[in-house]
Amino acid sequence: MLLLISRDSAHLHWDALASMHQLRRSVFKERLGWDVNVVNGLELDQFDLPDAHYLVHIASDGRVNACTRLLPTTGPYLLADVFPELVDGELPRAPDIWESTRFCADQATAPANIAAILMAGMLEFGLYAGLRAYVSVSDIRMEPIMRRAGWNPIRLGGTMETGTDTAAAEWLEVSPEYLARVRHRAGATGSIIANLAELRSERVAA
Repeated sequence: MLLLISRDSAHLHWDALASMHQLRRSVFKERLGWDVNVVNGLELDQFDLPDAHYLVHIASDGRVNACTRLLPTTGPYLLADVFPELVDGELPRAPDIWESTRFCADQATAPANIAAILMAGMLEFGLYAGLRAYVSVSDIRMEPIMRRAGWNPIRLGGTMETGTDTAAAEWLEVSPEYLARVRHRAGATGSIIANLAELRSERVAA
């Protein structure tokens, strides 16, 4: 099950949020060895802002075993503030362009097609919120995973060695056609986010 958690619905999902930050610690700190900030067992960074929306996949035991963070590009965001050199030309910054970061999964418990499930959720929210595209800073090994899921990443510039991977800035168009393709790869026939109705639409893409 996918849930979308925003500042408006966070009070309904404190346990899921804590579990998500624990998963991020497990993946980024412990498995990948990134130099990330961990507080009381939770991985947090400067982009866990009030405007952030979190897509989380809930396992049968109630724990989060996959997630991604979605953030408007109208404020601080990772690509613009940390990796601007990955973009040739003007940095994306518009209400209908959001960024996806902290995309990860528990390899032991998440479904085999979890990448497609999360991407279908991103597209579903993107259409709901009237988005034109997502951007991301991704290990280039994610590019074939995105394509297998039915999406088509377009690089916005060159690559960079980060010490743990080779990073690139990606542009991911939001469209009904991509949603249909990715939903099919995810094995879904209808809505994949269980709680879109919790969002207050007036704050989405504001």
